[in-house]
Amino acid sequence: MTSFVLLFTARGSVIVPLHAHDKAGAVYDTSRYRFDQMIRSEFRVHKNTYKKLSLVMIIFSLFASLASGQTRKPIMVFAVSAESGDGSMDAVVLLNGAQLRVPFNDEQKDRQKKIAEEYFKAGRTYRLIFGGGEAGSVSVKKWSEGCNSVHAEVGLSTSATLGGPVRALATNSDSLGKRASTRRAPTEAERTAVMTLVRNIYRQHRAPASLIADLKVTNLTATDLDGDGKYEFVGSFTSAAKNKFERDLFLIAKSAGTGMRADLAMFQAYQPPPETFLHSIDFIDQLDLDGNGVGEVFAIQGAFDGYSYLIYKKVGGRWREVYGMVGDLC
Repeated sequence: MTSFVLLFTARGSVIVPLHAHDKAGAVYDTSRYRFDQMIRSEFRVHKNTYKKLSLVMIIFSLFASLASGQTRKPIMVFAVSAESGDGSMDAVVLLNGAQLRVPFNDEQKDRQKKIAEEYFKAGRTYRLIFGGGEAGSVSVKKWSEGCNSVHAEVGLSTSATLGGPVRALATNSDSLGKRASTRRAPTEAERTAVMTLVRNIYRQHRAPASLIADLKVTNLTATDLDGDGKYEFVGSFTSAAKNKFERDLFLIAKSAGTGMRADLAMFQAYQPPPETFLHSIDFIDQLDLDGNGVGEVFAIQGAFDGYSYLIYKKVGGRWREVYGMVGDLC
Protein backbone atom coordinates (compact mmCIF):
# COMPACT_ATOMS: atom_id res chain seq x y z
CA MET A 1 0.00 0.00 0.00
CA THR A 2 1.37 3.43 -0.95
CA SER A 3 2.25 5.95 1.75
CA PHE A 4 2.47 9.55 0.63
CA VAL A 5 2.76 13.18 1.66
CA LEU A 6 -0.03 15.49 0.55
CA LEU A 7 0.40 19.25 0.23
CA PHE A 8 -2.66 21.44 -0.11
CA THR A 9 -3.84 25.01 0.36
CA ALA A 10 -7.08 26.72 1.28
CA ARG A 11 -8.70 29.07 -1.22
CA GLY A 12 -11.59 30.72 0.55
CA SER A 13 -13.56 27.82 2.01
CA VAL A 14 -12.27 25.31 -0.56
CA ILE A 15 -9.33 22.99 0.07
CA VAL A 16 -7.18 22.74 -3.06
CA PRO A 17 -4.59 19.91 -3.36
CA LEU A 18 -1.21 21.00 -4.75
CA HIS A 19 0.87 17.82 -5.14
CA ALA A 20 1.80 14.55 -3.44
CA HIS A 21 4.83 12.31 -3.42
CA ASP A 22 5.48 8.78 -2.20
CA LYS A 23 8.51 7.30 -0.37
CA ALA A 24 10.33 6.75 -3.66
CA GLY A 25 10.05 10.45 -4.42
CA ALA A 26 7.64 10.17 -7.34
CA VAL A 27 5.53 13.31 -7.62
CA TYR A 28 1.84 13.07 -8.47
CA ASP A 29 -0.04 15.91 -10.17
CA THR A 30 -3.11 16.56 -8.02
CA SER A 31 -4.12 20.02 -9.18
CA ARG A 32 -6.90 18.73 -11.44
CA TYR A 33 -8.55 16.49 -8.82
CA ARG A 34 -10.99 17.13 -6.05
CA PHE A 35 -9.66 15.75 -2.79
CA ASP A 36 -12.14 12.87 -2.65
CA GLN A 37 -11.31 11.86 -6.23
CA MET A 38 -7.60 11.99 -5.51
CA ILE A 39 -7.79 9.81 -2.44
CA ARG A 40 -9.98 7.24 -4.13
CA SER A 41 -8.31 6.90 -7.51
CA GLU A 42 -4.76 8.23 -7.50
CA PHE A 43 -3.34 6.75 -4.34
CA ARG A 44 -5.60 3.77 -3.58
CA VAL A 45 -5.19 4.11 0.18
CA HIS A 46 -6.88 1.87 2.73
CA LYS A 47 -10.57 2.66 3.40
CA ASN A 48 -9.91 3.56 7.05
CA THR A 49 -7.08 5.87 6.03
CA TYR A 50 -9.40 7.57 3.54
CA LYS A 51 -11.96 8.17 6.28
CA LYS A 52 -9.31 9.68 8.57
CA LEU A 53 -7.97 11.92 5.83
CA SER A 54 -11.49 12.97 4.86
CA LEU A 55 -12.16 13.95 8.47
CA VAL A 56 -8.96 15.98 8.56
CA MET A 57 -9.96 17.75 5.36
CA ILE A 58 -13.43 18.54 6.74
CA ILE A 59 -11.81 20.11 9.82
CA PHE A 60 -9.44 22.16 7.66
CA SER A 61 -12.39 23.22 5.47
CA LEU A 62 -14.28 24.44 8.53
CA PHE A 63 -11.29 26.48 9.69
CA ALA A 64 -10.86 27.93 6.20
CA SER A 65 -14.56 28.79 6.06
CA LEU A 66 -14.42 30.50 9.45
CA ALA A 67 -11.33 32.46 8.47
CA SER A 68 -13.00 33.52 5.24
CA GLY A 69 -16.17 34.56 7.08
CA GLN A 70 -14.15 36.74 9.45
CA THR A 71 -12.72 38.80 6.59
CA ARG A 72 -15.81 38.97 4.39
CA LYS A 73 -18.23 41.70 5.48
CA PRO A 74 -21.94 41.17 4.85
CA ILE A 75 -23.22 42.99 1.78
CA MET A 76 -26.35 45.09 2.21
CA VAL A 77 -28.31 46.83 -0.54
CA PHE A 78 -30.54 49.78 0.35
CA ALA A 79 -33.34 51.65 -1.41
CA VAL A 80 -32.91 55.42 -1.56
CA SER A 81 -35.66 57.97 -2.17
CA ALA A 82 -35.81 61.74 -1.86
CA GLU A 83 -38.30 64.56 -1.47
CA SER A 84 -37.29 68.24 -1.59
CA GLY A 85 -33.64 67.28 -1.26
CA ASP A 86 -34.12 65.19 1.89
CA GLY A 87 -33.05 61.57 1.43
CA SER A 88 -34.51 58.45 3.04
CA MET A 89 -33.00 54.96 3.00
CA ASP A 90 -34.31 51.45 3.79
CA ALA A 91 -32.43 48.17 4.07
CA VAL A 92 -33.73 45.91 1.27
CA VAL A 93 -31.62 42.77 0.99
CA LEU A 94 -28.66 41.11 2.66
CA LEU A 95 -26.40 39.10 0.35
CA ASN A 96 -25.02 35.85 1.70
CA GLY A 97 -23.00 34.47 -1.20
CA ALA A 98 -25.56 33.71 -3.90
CA GLN A 99 -28.46 33.83 -1.42
CA LEU A 100 -30.73 36.83 -0.96
CA ARG A 101 -31.65 37.20 2.70
CA VAL A 102 -34.27 39.40 4.36
CA PRO A 103 -32.47 41.75 6.81
CA PHE A 104 -35.40 41.49 9.24
CA ASN A 105 -39.14 40.99 9.21
CA ASP A 106 -41.87 43.26 10.55
CA GLU A 107 -42.02 41.43 13.91
CA GLN A 108 -38.28 41.31 14.70
CA LYS A 109 -37.93 44.54 16.69
CA ASP A 110 -34.61 43.52 18.25
CA ARG A 111 -33.21 42.57 14.86
CA GLN A 112 -34.42 45.86 13.36
CA LYS A 113 -32.66 47.81 16.09
CA LYS A 114 -29.46 45.80 15.60
CA ILE A 115 -29.47 46.48 11.86
CA ALA A 116 -30.16 50.17 12.45
CA GLU A 117 -27.35 50.50 14.99
CA GLU A 118 -24.91 48.77 12.66
CA TYR A 119 -25.85 50.19 9.25
CA PHE A 120 -27.69 53.42 10.10
CA LYS A 121 -25.15 54.85 12.50
CA ALA A 122 -24.69 58.60 11.99
CA GLY A 123 -21.77 59.32 9.68
CA ARG A 124 -21.88 55.99 7.82
CA THR A 125 -21.29 56.51 4.08
CA TYR A 126 -22.43 54.22 1.27
CA ARG A 127 -21.97 54.14 -2.49
CA LEU A 128 -25.04 55.37 -4.40
CA ILE A 129 -26.10 53.19 -7.35
CA PHE A 130 -28.02 54.78 -10.22
CA GLY A 131 -28.49 53.00 -13.52
CA GLY A 132 -26.59 49.97 -12.25
CA GLY A 133 -23.37 51.89 -11.60
CA GLU A 134 -21.84 54.17 -9.00
CA ALA A 135 -23.19 57.71 -9.11
CA GLY A 136 -22.16 59.32 -5.84
CA SER A 137 -22.73 58.54 -2.19
CA VAL A 138 -25.15 58.80 0.71
CA SER A 139 -24.25 59.72 4.26
CA VAL A 140 -26.41 58.68 7.21
CA LYS A 141 -27.66 61.49 9.45
CA LYS A 142 -29.84 59.51 11.86
CA TRP A 143 -32.33 56.67 11.99
CA SER A 144 -35.84 56.25 13.32
CA GLU A 145 -38.44 53.55 13.85
CA GLY A 146 -41.43 53.26 11.56
CA CYS A 147 -44.54 51.20 12.20
CA ASN A 148 -42.83 47.88 11.50
CA SER A 149 -39.40 48.83 10.19
CA VAL A 150 -36.46 51.19 10.61
CA HIS A 151 -35.49 54.02 8.27
CA ALA A 152 -32.43 56.23 7.84
CA GLU A 153 -32.35 59.90 7.00
CA VAL A 154 -29.46 60.46 4.60
CA GLY A 155 -27.61 63.25 2.86
CA LEU A 156 -27.12 62.88 -0.89
CA SER A 157 -23.98 63.58 -2.87
CA THR A 158 -24.82 62.74 -6.49
CA SER A 159 -25.37 64.18 -9.93
CA ALA A 160 -28.53 62.05 -10.26
CA THR A 161 -31.80 63.90 -9.74
CA LEU A 162 -33.86 61.92 -7.23
CA GLY A 163 -37.41 62.68 -6.20
CA GLY A 164 -40.93 61.35 -6.55
CA PRO A 165 -40.86 58.06 -8.50
CA VAL A 166 -37.14 58.44 -9.36
CA ARG A 167 -35.25 56.40 -6.79
CA ALA A 168 -31.82 54.79 -6.45
CA LEU A 169 -29.95 52.07 -4.58
CA ALA A 170 -27.00 52.19 -2.20
CA THR A 171 -24.62 49.52 -0.92
CA ASN A 172 -21.71 48.93 1.41
CA SER A 173 -20.11 46.65 -1.20
CA ASP A 174 -16.86 47.73 -2.85
CA SER A 175 -17.37 45.36 -5.78
CA LEU A 176 -21.03 45.64 -6.81
CA GLY A 177 -22.09 48.28 -9.33
CA LYS A 178 -18.65 48.83 -10.85
CA ARG A 179 -19.88 49.20 -14.42
CA ALA A 180 -20.84 52.55 -15.92
CA SER A 181 -24.12 54.10 -14.84
CA THR A 182 -26.71 53.84 -17.63
CA ARG A 183 -29.99 55.54 -16.86
CA ARG A 184 -31.76 58.31 -18.70
CA ALA A 185 -35.14 59.53 -19.85
CA PRO A 186 -36.32 57.87 -23.09
CA THR A 187 -36.25 59.83 -26.32
CA GLU A 188 -39.56 60.93 -27.81
CA ALA A 189 -39.39 58.13 -30.39
CA GLU A 190 -38.63 55.55 -27.68
CA ARG A 191 -41.48 56.80 -25.53
CA THR A 192 -43.90 56.62 -28.45
CA ALA A 193 -42.87 53.03 -29.22
CA VAL A 194 -43.23 52.00 -25.56
CA MET A 195 -46.67 53.59 -25.29
CA THR A 196 -47.84 51.72 -28.42
CA LEU A 197 -46.80 48.48 -26.70
CA VAL A 198 -48.49 49.51 -23.43
CA ARG A 199 -51.80 50.25 -25.16
CA ASN A 200 -51.69 46.87 -26.88
CA ILE A 201 -51.15 45.15 -23.52
CA TYR A 202 -54.13 46.99 -22.02
CA ARG A 203 -56.25 45.97 -25.03
CA GLN A 204 -55.22 42.33 -24.53
CA HIS A 205 -56.58 42.62 -20.99
CA ARG A 206 -59.86 44.07 -22.32
CA ALA A 207 -59.45 47.50 -20.85
CA PRO A 208 -62.08 49.97 -22.18
CA ALA A 209 -60.90 52.20 -25.01
CA SER A 210 -61.72 55.32 -22.99
CA LEU A 211 -59.34 54.22 -20.22
CA ILE A 212 -56.59 53.29 -22.67
CA ALA A 213 -56.78 56.79 -24.10
CA ASP A 214 -56.28 58.18 -20.60
CA LEU A 215 -53.30 56.05 -19.52
CA LYS A 216 -50.97 57.71 -17.04
CA VAL A 217 -47.20 57.13 -16.92
CA THR A 218 -45.92 56.95 -13.36
CA ASN A 219 -42.33 56.64 -14.51
CA LEU A 220 -40.51 55.45 -17.64
CA THR A 221 -36.76 54.90 -17.56
CA ALA A 222 -34.19 53.82 -20.14
CA THR A 223 -31.37 51.69 -18.69
CA ASP A 224 -28.97 49.06 -20.02
CA LEU A 225 -29.73 45.96 -17.95
CA ASP A 226 -27.40 43.47 -19.64
CA GLY A 227 -24.45 45.64 -20.65
CA ASP A 228 -24.88 45.10 -24.39
CA GLY A 229 -24.99 48.82 -25.12
CA LYS A 230 -28.70 48.67 -25.95
CA TYR A 231 -31.18 50.21 -23.54
CA GLU A 232 -34.13 48.42 -21.98
CA PHE A 233 -37.16 50.41 -20.83
CA VAL A 234 -38.67 49.97 -17.37
CA GLY A 235 -41.94 51.69 -16.64
CA SER A 236 -45.10 51.86 -14.54
CA PHE A 237 -48.50 52.79 -15.93
CA THR A 238 -51.95 53.26 -14.39
CA SER A 239 -55.53 53.70 -15.50
CA ALA A 240 -58.47 54.17 -13.15
CA ALA A 241 -62.18 54.04 -14.03
CA LYS A 242 -64.79 56.33 -12.49
CA ASN A 243 -65.63 53.59 -9.98
CA LYS A 244 -61.92 53.66 -8.97
CA PHE A 245 -61.31 50.20 -10.48
CA GLU A 246 -57.56 50.17 -11.05
CA ARG A 247 -55.50 48.73 -13.90
CA ASP A 248 -51.75 48.86 -13.30
CA LEU A 249 -48.84 47.71 -15.45
CA PHE A 250 -45.18 47.21 -14.58
CA LEU A 251 -43.19 46.72 -17.77
CA ILE A 252 -39.68 45.79 -18.89
CA ALA A 253 -39.44 46.30 -22.64
CA LYS A 254 -36.73 46.03 -25.26
CA SER A 255 -36.40 47.39 -28.79
CA ALA A 256 -37.48 44.98 -31.50
CA GLY A 257 -37.04 46.38 -34.99
CA THR A 258 -38.96 49.63 -35.18
CA GLY A 259 -41.12 48.75 -32.19
CA MET A 260 -40.88 47.31 -28.70
CA ARG A 261 -41.42 43.88 -27.19
CA ALA A 262 -42.39 43.11 -23.59
CA ASP A 263 -39.83 41.06 -21.66
CA LEU A 264 -41.94 41.40 -18.49
CA ALA A 265 -45.52 42.67 -18.26
CA MET A 266 -47.03 42.58 -14.75
CA PHE A 267 -50.64 43.62 -15.28
CA GLN A 268 -53.00 44.03 -12.31
CA ALA A 269 -56.73 44.74 -12.32
CA TYR A 270 -58.36 45.27 -8.92
CA GLN A 271 -60.74 47.34 -6.84
CA PRO A 272 -58.77 49.35 -4.25
CA PRO A 273 -60.17 49.66 -0.71
CA PRO A 274 -62.00 52.86 0.28
CA GLU A 275 -58.68 54.22 1.57
CA THR A 276 -57.47 54.00 -2.09
CA PHE A 277 -54.26 52.12 -1.29
CA LEU A 278 -52.84 50.87 -4.60
CA HIS A 279 -50.81 47.74 -5.40
CA SER A 280 -48.88 49.30 -8.26
CA ILE A 281 -45.22 48.31 -8.83
CA ASP A 282 -42.60 50.99 -9.48
CA PHE A 283 -38.97 50.77 -10.56
CA ILE A 284 -36.23 51.63 -8.06
CA ASP A 285 -33.06 50.78 -9.98
CA GLN A 286 -30.96 47.88 -11.21
CA LEU A 287 -27.83 46.20 -9.85
CA ASP A 288 -25.96 43.06 -10.94
CA LEU A 289 -25.90 41.07 -7.70
CA ASP A 290 -24.44 37.78 -8.93
CA GLY A 291 -21.87 39.05 -11.43
CA ASN A 292 -23.47 37.37 -14.46
CA GLY A 293 -23.59 40.62 -16.43
CA VAL A 294 -27.35 41.16 -16.11
CA GLY A 295 -28.64 43.60 -13.53
CA GLU A 296 -31.36 42.50 -11.14
CA VAL A 297 -34.34 44.87 -11.19
CA PHE A 298 -35.36 46.34 -7.81
CA ALA A 299 -38.94 47.55 -7.42
CA ILE A 300 -41.34 48.80 -4.76
CA GLN A 301 -44.97 47.72 -4.55
CA GLY A 302 -47.79 49.47 -2.73
CA ALA A 303 -49.95 47.65 -0.18
CA PHE A 304 -52.68 48.45 2.33
CA ASP A 305 -51.12 51.29 4.36
CA GLY A 306 -47.65 50.05 3.50
CA TYR A 307 -45.29 48.82 0.82
CA SER A 308 -42.89 46.01 -0.01
CA TYR A 309 -39.67 45.57 -1.96
CA LEU A 310 -39.27 43.16 -4.87
CA ILE A 311 -36.32 41.89 -6.91
CA TYR A 312 -36.67 40.53 -10.44
CA LYS A 313 -33.98 38.36 -11.99
CA LYS A 314 -33.59 37.10 -15.54
CA VAL A 315 -33.65 33.30 -15.33
CA GLY A 316 -33.56 31.17 -18.46
CA GLY A 317 -34.24 34.22 -20.61
CA ARG A 318 -37.32 35.27 -18.60
CA TRP A 319 -37.74 37.83 -15.84
CA ARG A 320 -38.93 36.29 -12.59
CA GLU A 321 -39.62 37.66 -9.12
CA VAL A 322 -36.98 36.04 -6.90
CA TYR A 323 -37.26 38.08 -3.70
CA GLY A 324 -39.78 40.02 -1.64
CA MET A 325 -39.61 41.91 1.66
CA VAL A 326 -42.13 43.98 3.59
CA GLY A 327 -40.86 47.56 3.69
CA ASP A 328 -43.26 48.92 6.31
CA LEU A 329 -46.87 48.27 7.25
CA CYS A 330 -48.87 50.48 9.57
